[in-house]
Amino acid sequence: MDPIDPNVDPLIAQQANMLGLGMATDLTAAGRQSVAVNAMYDFWTPGRQYQSYHGGMRILSESASARLFSPIEIKADDLAIAAPGYSPRERSWNHLEPWPGGVWRVRDIMDDQLIAMESLCWQAAVRREDLLRNFYRINLRAVERTTPWAFVVPARQRDPSAARKLLETLEFGAIEIERAATGIASGGLVWPAGSYVIRMQQPWSAWAKTLLERQSYPDLRQYPGGPPKRPYDVTAQTLPLLMGVDVQTVAQPIEGSLERSRDFRFDLATPVASGVLAASDGDSWKRIIDAWKTGSPVYRDAASGDFRLSPAPGFEPLRAPRVGLYRSFVPSMDEGWTRWILEQFGWPYQSVGNAAIRGGHLSDRFDVIVFPDQRQGTIAHGYAEGTMPEEYSGGLGSEGAATLKQFLIDGGRLVFLNESGAYAASQLGIKVRNSLEGLSAQEVYSPGSLLNVAVDAQDPALAGLPREFAVWNEASPVWEPLDGADAKVLLRYSATKVLASGWLLGENHYAGKPALLSVRVGQGSVYLFGMRPQYRGQSYLTLKIFFNALLR
Repeated sequence: MDPIDPNVDPLIAQQANMLGLGMATDLTAAGRQSVAVNAMYDFWTPGRQYQSYHGGMRILSESASARLFSPIEIKADDLAIAAPGYSPRERSWNHLEPWPGGVWRVRDIMDDQLIAMESLCWQAAVRREDLLRNFYRINLRAVERTTPWAFVVPARQRDPSAARKLLETLEFGAIEIERAATGIASGGLVWPAGSYVIRMQQPWSAWAKTLLERQSYPDLRQYPGGPPKRPYDVTAQTLPLLMGVDVQTVAQPIEGSLERSRDFRFDLATPVASGVLAASDGDSWKRIIDAWKTGSPVYRDAASGDFRLSPAPGFEPLRAPRVGLYRSFVPSMDEGWTRWILEQFGWPYQSVGNAAIRGGHLSDRFDVIVFPDQRQGTIAHGYAEGTMPEEYSGGLGSEGAATLKQFLIDGGRLVFLNESGAYAASQLGIKVRNSLEGLSAQEVYSPGSLLNVAVDAQDPALAGLPREFAVWNEASPVWEPLDGADAKVLLRYSATKVLASGWLLGENHYAGKPALLSVRVGQGSVYLFGMRPQYRGQSYLTLKIFFNALLR
């Protein structure tokens, strides 16, 4: 269903509609009921439909589940009143024969899927020549693309490692990348030798274009003037903003010598002295973590945040932090992404469960404990008794909250990502409030977007970051300090033009408000991220804020 990413060729979408309706026709002809099309899933996010940017179609069929292999009985009144794009109880053009209720078995799922698969294979065989001809047409249109003409990634970057990762990601998706052998120019702009060019005149250019440009998601409502129509996934995927890479759009042909390249190397935009590791470069973090692992010393400049592996004036010794990552028995996808990122960069850490925190003596084991994006009720209470074996039930409870408070008094640090900050406010007594709490989706809505922020106060957590950039906001809270809080606002959303890419309703509720807050408690501190700084392992820019927050 809508919206369809404008970078998806219309022929792809038309053919997907054609094949899907053919499958629905064959299912209905076979006596299967409650067949819905044009529902549930939009055609926007490239993370779900890679092939649609490479000349192929993504066909998805799903059936309602049973209880493993046990039949279930569903009464008509038990059916949902509404689902995205249709009502399971009502007849409509895209849901012509509602299921009246009854027994649902694994056999029903198998019948649905076998009929759908045979229908798809039959249509592909019958229309083989049409599909092949259209595949050619789709890719011909791609190589004839002139708007834009190309994207240029300059040779000097604030974070050379992120720029390299961006180009490696594009190449993994079969994008051809060229390197400037000499200086190049286009429309009055010039770039030095060593810059990289991604021309749009290539078969899979739609893939590069949708990842490199800013998204403008349409304002879709459930009905005129009503609440927003929820996207299936998210609304922005602009890698240059997520990764902090300078990528420039070029409207006219490039003049100069270009050579195909698979070796991506960049220089620092602001050179540093010999032996200094720039805090802005992701590779620097891997270097210092490797040094700690081998027992080698690490030094840091408090002013710039840059590192050295040998002593020098202005650089102070930096000890490796003892990092704990909270892991609830209730699975959290964000906890998995956080683990993955820590492991990719080589960070030593320990997963910390409910019993370990309730056991106390946290300062003997940890300098910092991270709480991933998770609801505060889940952290506090976990699975209800009786729903799981006893050893997997419950959460931190009052005992865990008490040990965390003592951890802060003793000088520990707690890092709360996105929604988990509500636990700090409600259970630990941190004097903050979420200014968005109680507002409806019609008033404020950010379903996975990139929002502009600016540095509001100097703090070690912001070392290596530019003054202005974009952060990932996905229904994120806005943490504001209350009276009596020893708090400092580190990042604020822009006063105007908050949206950088994606979709945002209620911009005024974010404008000028905090995006990152630090609060002193006893001898310790709390970092409240009103964002997801490690979003899906893609946010290479804001990862550095997260990493800085781990340091003592």
